[in-house]
Amino acid sequence: MSFITQVKLLLQPIILLYKFLFGKRISDTSNNNNTSHQPPDHVATTSIMSYDSGEYSDPLPLPTGEYEVFLSFRGPDTRHQLTDILYRFLVHLKIRTFRDDDELRQGEGIWSNLVRAIGQSKVYIPIMSETYAHSKWCLKELAEIVECQKRDKGHIILPIFYMVDPRDVRHQTGPYQSAFQEHVKKFDAKTIQVWRNALSEVGTLKGWYVKSKDEQGGIADCVSDIVWSHLSKNDTLIDTDELVGIDDCINAVVNKLSLDSEGVIMVGLHGLGGIGKTTIASAVYNRISAHFDRCCFLENIRETQEQKDGTISLQKKLITTVMRKDSVGSINNVNEGKKLIRDRVSQFKVLVVLDDVDERFTFEDILGKPKSFISGSRFIITSRNMKLLSTFNENQCKLYEVGELSPQLSLQLFSKHAFKGNSPPPDYEKISVEIVSATGGLPLTLKVVGSLLFREDKCIWEDKLAQMKETPEKEVVDRLKISYDALGYAAKQIFLDIACLFIGMEKEMPSYMWSDCQFHPVSTINILIQRSLIKLMDDNKFRMHDQLRDMGRAIVREENIEEPWMRSRIWEDNEGWELLSNMKGSKQVKALRAYFSLNFRDSVKPEHFVNLPELRYFDAVDMDIDHGDFTNIFPNLRWLALHSQYCYNDDIFLSFHMRNLVILDLRGSENIVSAQGWNQIKLAKKLKVLDLSGCFSMYILPEFPTSGSLEILNISGCGKWEYDSCPEMDIRNLWNLKVLNMSDAKLDAIRGGTIGMLELLQDLNLTDLKCRNADEAFVDIGTLSCLKVLKTIGAGYILWEPEEEEEEEEEDHETNHEEELNEEETKDVIMEVRVEETTKDVLALGKLPTSLKLLHTSSRVVNLPELLDLEELLVEDCDFGLEVPPADENTNIWWKVSKWKSLRMKRTKVVVITTMRSNPCASSSSSSSLPLVLLPSSLTKIHISYCPELEWLPILENLENLIELVVENCDRLQEIRGLEGLKSLRSLSITSHDTLTRIHGLEKLLLHNNVQTLQITYCPLLTAVFRDDPDQSTMVVDSLRELCIYKCRSLLHEGGRLPRFSSFPKLMSLELGEITSIENNNPLQKEELELQLEGIACLEELVKLKLDDFRSIERLPSLAKLRKLADLELWDMPRLCEIQGITDLKCLKMLSLRGCTNLNSRHLSTLRTSLPNASIRWPTKEIS
Repeated sequence: MSFITQVKLLLQPIILLYKFLFGKRISDTSNNNNTSHQPPDHVATTSIMSYDSGEYSDPLPLPTGEYEVFLSFRGPDTRHQLTDILYRFLVHLKIRTFRDDDELRQGEGIWSNLVRAIGQSKVYIPIMSETYAHSKWCLKELAEIVECQKRDKGHIILPIFYMVDPRDVRHQTGPYQSAFQEHVKKFDAKTIQVWRNALSEVGTLKGWYVKSKDEQGGIADCVSDIVWSHLSKNDTLIDTDELVGIDDCINAVVNKLSLDSEGVIMVGLHGLGGIGKTTIASAVYNRISAHFDRCCFLENIRETQEQKDGTISLQKKLITTVMRKDSVGSINNVNEGKKLIRDRVSQFKVLVVLDDVDERFTFEDILGKPKSFISGSRFIITSRNMKLLSTFNENQCKLYEVGELSPQLSLQLFSKHAFKGNSPPPDYEKISVEIVSATGGLPLTLKVVGSLLFREDKCIWEDKLAQMKETPEKEVVDRLKISYDALGYAAKQIFLDIACLFIGMEKEMPSYMWSDCQFHPVSTINILIQRSLIKLMDDNKFRMHDQLRDMGRAIVREENIEEPWMRSRIWEDNEGWELLSNMKGSKQVKALRAYFSLNFRDSVKPEHFVNLPELRYFDAVDMDIDHGDFTNIFPNLRWLALHSQYCYNDDIFLSFHMRNLVILDLRGSENIVSAQGWNQIKLAKKLKVLDLSGCFSMYILPEFPTSGSLEILNISGCGKWEYDSCPEMDIRNLWNLKVLNMSDAKLDAIRGGTIGMLELLQDLNLTDLKCRNADEAFVDIGTLSCLKVLKTIGAGYILWEPEEEEEEEEEDHETNHEEELNEEETKDVIMEVRVEETTKDVLALGKLPTSLKLLHTSSRVVNLPELLDLEELLVEDCDFGLEVPPADENTNIWWKVSKWKSLRMKRTKVVVITTMRSNPCASSSSSSSLPLVLLPSSLTKIHISYCPELEWLPILENLENLIELVVENCDRLQEIRGLEGLKSLRSLSITSHDTLTRIHGLEKLLLHNNVQTLQITYCPLLTAVFRDDPDQSTMVVDSLRELCIYKCRSLLHEGGRLPRFSSFPKLMSLELGEITSIENNNPLQKEELELQLEGIACLEELVKLKLDDFRSIERLPSLAKLRKLADLELWDMPRLCEIQGITDLKCLKMLSLRGCTNLNSRHLSTLRTSLPNASIRWPTKEIS
C-alpha cells in the first residue's frame, strides 16, 4: 500500500466528520451494493446464560429510559471509523445512543448494565466486522439483543456488515469460523449454540454491506435517518390510557384523512374551548404518524402568533422538526420562511398538526400553497372557528365537529381524575353524577374539577357542587372567554341574550328584535355558530353548552355584583319582581323577565317602569296590570310578553307605547276575552310577530297592523264552542305573513279573501282547525308557491246544522266523492279505493303546492308524485288512503328525483293510482290481488301503525338509505320481505301483528353490520326468524346494541332457534320473553334451549338482561364475564336453581327475581351479601 493511500485512509474519518459538522449531507453510496433495510420477519428463539466479567472497567448505573439506540461493535475494527461517524450522526439528531466503555460508569456490574442498556433501547445496530465474533462480549450482547427483539416486536435490529460477507455471519464461515474454533475450547455447547443462533438470525436480516471505507459516511447518514424515523413514529404525544370515549372520534377523523388517497388533504376539528380538539388531534397523530416521512405538531399557534415574530417562530419549528436540525439559521421575514418550507419541507410526505388557530393564521401566508406539498401529505387543523377552517384549502377543509361527552363517558373521565379509576365508589356516586351534570360533558371541566376533588372530604365536594351551580371554574372560564373576547359588540349582545334568555327558543323570534336593534342577526348568529359558541338544532332552536351558558351569565352578573338592577339583563325568578316591586332599575337594564305568581300580589302601575327607559325585552308571568297612563313608558321596547291568569281590561293597553314594538306575545292569557282595546296594534308599524295562542276566551280578534308588517301570527286555540259565535278573522292586512298557526282554533269565518292572497306564506298549521267557511277560504291553497310546511290533520268546517241536515251533507259528500272517482276513471286510471265512510267535516284539499317540504294531513293528496321537494309526510286517519304511483317505468322519475325522507302512516291504507298487478307475495287463493308499491329510495324513516287493511308492505329492496323502520299494529299483515336490501338500516321495530308469520331476509340484513336496535314483539304466529343456517353460523354483527324479542310464542317452530348471541359481541341490552309454546308442546328439549342460551355468557358489553317465561330452564350460562351488567331481570323461571357467576357482577344496580320459586332464602342471603350496591326485588320484597 502506497504512502498516499495510507494517508488517505487515515484522513477519511476526519474528512467525513468535517462534512458532517458543516451540514453537508453525505449521499448514500451504497445504492447498488446494499439491500434496503426492512424490519425482521422472524427472530430465532435463544436463551441467555450468565457470564463472568473481564474485559470492561467498572461502570456506573444507567438511568432508566436513558438510551434509545444500542451500538454493538468490535472496538479495534470500527471504533475510530464507521462507529464514530454513526455515533456522531445519531447524537446530532438528539438520539440517545449507547456505546461501550465510555458510556459505562464505575460502581456496578458490567453485564447487568449492558442488559439494562439493551432493554432500554428500541433500536439495535450490530456492526458485524471481521473480528466481531472473536469477542465473547459482542456475542453475548448480540444474543441478548435477539432475545429482547423477540420479546418486543417494537424493537428493531439494523445490522451493518463491515468488510465482511453477510453469508459468513449467517453460516459462521470465513473469519467467523476461526473465531468459533477458539470458543468451543472455552465454552459449553449450549452457549456456543446460543451465539450461533444469534449470528444466524442477524445474518438473515436485511442491512448494509460496507465493502469500502469510502461508503462509511453515506451509510451512516442512511442508517441514522431510518433510526430517527423509527423513533419519531413511536413517540406518543398523549397517554391514550387517560382518554375516554375517543375511539369513535379518532376513527372519524382518520376516515376523513383518507390515507390511501392521493393529493393533499386537510381535516379541521372545530368546537368550543376545552372540548377536546387538541386531545383528538394528538391521538390521531399518534395513530397515523407511521404512514409519513416526517411529522410535526405545532401547538398553541394562537398564543405563539400573539408574540413578537411568532409566525417566524412557527416556521422555524416546522423546518427544524421536518429537517431534523437544531437550527436553520436566520429567517428575516415570513416570506423567507415560506421559501424554505417550499424548498425543503414540501419535498417530504408530511403529517402536520396546526393546533388552535384563529383569524391571524392564514395557511398560504405562512406555509405556502397546499398544492406545493408532495402528494400524500396531510394537515390536521384545530380551531374554535368553523368558517376559518373552510378557507384553508381550494377544495375546502373537511370539517369534524367535536362534541361533548355523553353522561356515562363524562362520569368515567371524571372518575379517572377524582378517584383514579373508571367509576366512583358507591357512597360518592350520587354527588359525582350531580357534578358531572353541572359540567355539561366538557372534558376540560371534568379534568379540572376531578383533579381538585381528588382525595378531598365529602364536605368539600358538596361545597364545590354548590359553587359550580353559581359560578363556573375560573380556569375553564378563562379558556372559554377567549372566543367571547374576540367578538364584536353586536355578537356579544346576542350571545349574552341567548345565554340568559333564549336557550331552547327558535331563532326567528329573537332575530326580529335583534334586527330592529341593528345587530344583524343573520350574519352575527352565523359567527357565533362558527366559533362554537352556540348551536342551532334541527328544529332551529338555540342550544348552548352549559359551561358557555354559565360563563355568559357570569359576565352579566359581574357587571354589578351587589345591585342586580344595575345589570343589563335580569332573568332570575326573584330578581325581576323585586326590581319592579321596589321601583328600582336603571338605564343599563336591557332585558327583564319577572315571575309574579308566588311573590308579588299588588297590581303593577306605570310608575314601576319609569326607571327602565332602555328596556327592549320584557317578559312577565301572572303580572296584574292596574289602570294608568303607559304613554312613553316603553320608548325602546321591542318585545312585550305577557302571560297572565288575570283579565286585562281593554282600556289598559290603549296608552301602551307600541311605536317600536316588534313582538307582542300574549300566549296563555286565558282570560283575555276581547282585543277591542288593542287599537294600538293596527298602528304598530314595526310589529312582526303576534302570538295569541291559548287565549281560549277571546271572541273578538284584534285588527292587524294596517302597514302589513306582520310576518308571524299565532291564534292557536282561540275561540270556544260555548259562545253563540266564534271570532272572525280578517286577513286583508296579512300580505307579508310567512307563518300562520290556526291549530285548534274555532272561527266563525275567515273574511277579506282566500288563503291564496298570502303569497309569501311558508308555514301553515291548520291542525284541528274548525271554521264555517274552511273549504271556501282554503280553496286556492295550491297557489301558495312559497309554502314549505302544511299541517291539516283534523282540519274541517263546523257542523252546527241539525242531525238531519248532517246526514244530507254526508250523502252529498259521498256523491261528490263518487263523481271524483268516475272522473278519474275516464282518464283510464283505476284506483283501488274501498271507502266505507268518510269523515263528515274533513277539509277538502285540491292540488297542493309543489314547494312543500313537510305535509301532515288527513285529506286526500291528489298530486303526491308532483311534490318533488317533499321531505316529510304524515298521513293520519285518511279514508281515501295514501295515493301513490305504482312500481312502473313510466312513473319512475318520481323515485329517482324525490327528496322524500320520512313517511308516517297511521290508520291509513296505501292506494295505487294505476292498473293493478299481482303481488308475487300473494297466494293463489288470495281474495284480492294487490298492486306493487315502490317508494323513493331517498327515504330514511318509515313508520306504519294501526293500518288494519294493510296486508303487504311496499317494496323495500330499493330503500338503501332507510335508517329506521317501524311497523306496528297491522292486523292483516302476513309477511315482511326485502329486508336484505336495507343496507343503511339502524333501527327495526316489528310489533303487534296477530297474523304475521314470516320475516324474510333478517339475518342477511344483520350482515350489513349497521343495525343497532332490533325489536320483534307481540307476533304470536311468527315462526323461524332465526334458523340453523351453516352460512350464518360464524357471522359477527358488531353494530347491534339492543335486541328485544318478546311474546312471539311460535318463534321456535318450523326449524326456528334463538339468535346466536355470540354473533353480537357489542350487545348492551337483551330482552327475551315468552318465546316458547305452552310447556307440554315445547318443540325444543330443555337441554337444547339451555345450549342456545349459552352465547349470553360472551356478551361482555351487556348492561341490561331480561329473561322471562323460560319455564323449563334449570341453569343459565355463567354471568361472570358480564362485568358491566347493571340491570338483571329473571321472571317466571320456576325451575331455575342457580345463577352462576352473579356474585362477580360488581356493577349490578338492580336485580329482579319474579316467579323463580326454586331459589330459596339461602340464595337471597348470599346475593344480599355479595351484591351490597344492588336493589334486590324478590317476589314482593325490595331489599337495598
